[in-house]
Amino acid sequence: MTQVKPFIKCVDYWPINIPDNILNAYRQLIEEGQIRKHTVIYERTSGSTTIEYYAIAPQEWIHDELRRRSNEV
Repeated sequence: MTQVKPFIKCVDYWPINIPDNILNAYRQLIEEGQIRKHTVIYERTSGSTTIEYYAIAPQEWIHDELRRRSNEV
């Protein structure tokens, strides 16, 4: 079986700080190779965070995985 490299560009916007359980879910996906080449942009004045990354699946699937994994903690 051939492993697919992440190729779908995704951008997530968090208007406030990202909760620790979500950060841990992002880390899990990175370690597993589900997402890669992430860029994090933190806006100090508003407290918002933008995360850009490439994924192996559509962004909706990644968001479902983030929700699922963040609830497992």
